[in-house]
Amino acid sequence: MAKSLIVLHASPEATDNRALTAVRLAGALMADDKDVVLFLVEEGARLADPKLAEDNPCRNLFYEMMDVGMQVFVCGSTMRKMGWGEAYLLPGVSKGSMKALSAQMTQAHEVITF
Repeated sequence: MAKSLIVLHASPEATDNRALTAVRLAGALMADDKDVVLFLVEEGARLADPKLAEDNPCRNLFYEMMDVGMQVFVCGSTMRKMGWGEAYLLPGVSKGSMKALSAQMTQAHEVITF
């Protein structure tokens, strides 16, 4: 099965909707029978914040995509910067690293950044 890697730098709270576009694209890729990995870094990590507002347009779709098999990693350096420990992460979200991102890039058939 083809594998797509999406790297998200944009905050789900930003008005430019890049985070929402990334999550919507993940859904479209999964509908096309592709494995999708979402790697969250810098402001993009806020998508995996359990305290993200319930009315945020990205939140429900993000949870839905995880429920149907999207893999999600958060950059460990970003987690440290935000003061998050691994116990803070949502179920189904894993701590990642640049080495892990590099490995995901090697395995992916396409890499998309937002």
